[in-house]
Amino acid sequence: MEPSERRVAVVGGGRATALRDALASLPYRAAERSAADAIVAIGDDALRDVLVDVPDVPVIPVGSRWIAVDDVDAERRVRRLLDGALRDDERGSDSPDDAVRRTTHPILTVDSGSGEPRRAVFDVALVTAEPARISEFAVDFVGGDEAAFRADGVVVATPLGSDGYANAAGGPVVEPGGGLSVASIAPFSTRTDAWVAAEGLSLSVERETESVALVVDGRECETVTPHRPVSIEAADSVTLVTRSGARRARRSETL
Repeated sequence: MEPSERRVAVVGGGRATALRDALASLPYRAAERSAADAIVAIGDDALRDVLVDVPDVPVIPVGSRWIAVDDVDAERRVRRLLDGALRDDERGSDSPDDAVRRTTHPILTVDSGSGEPRRAVFDVALVTAEPARISEFAVDFVGGDEAAFRADGVVVATPLGSDGYANAAGGPVVEPGGGLSVASIAPFSTRTDAWVAAEGLSLSVERETESVALVVDGRECETVTPHRPVSIEAADSVTLVTRSGARRARRSETL
């Protein structure tokens, strides 16, 4: 495919229009994201909205954690990443400062048994509806191991979201392909575990005394029925394109 035939969509906040204009000189055509060969997503909200649809084209994240939208170099860096992401040989830029890194990230399917399954890009949590109220939770891992604890909640994060709420709760930051981060939220015990799970697990509420909410990517979805498992599975995957070697600022630093 000739460069002039490649289509790029830019989506996101107020900087999207300026960035789209700045990229106009490149030999790419502006397109809707459903018809694009690559997507530039500005900010976590736009990134989540793009990735939850599981696009089969590379996605370039732009924002304070990736390429700062107020960085005077942002347009140049995005151009380099686009050039690298869409080259037929996938070698990316010849400059080590702009080398392209492709990573595959899982998209979670969340099934509470109460309706259509949802998708999660960053994390899934069960949290008591009232602050500082303790319930009892169970985690069932694919390999057959189980864990139970009393806490305000439990959170499961993808590698992409593992540096956010899960990390603030004490969970590990996981590299792409490393599994799912699992942590209790404000546990009753002073000694608690955190886990790295395989591609699937289930969570459940073991007490009926407190109302518990299912929260997907920071959005409260429903009240969880006690003793009914909430199944979480890494059912799909997406490709992100970033600068190789660039440090990603942790989401937990801005929570």
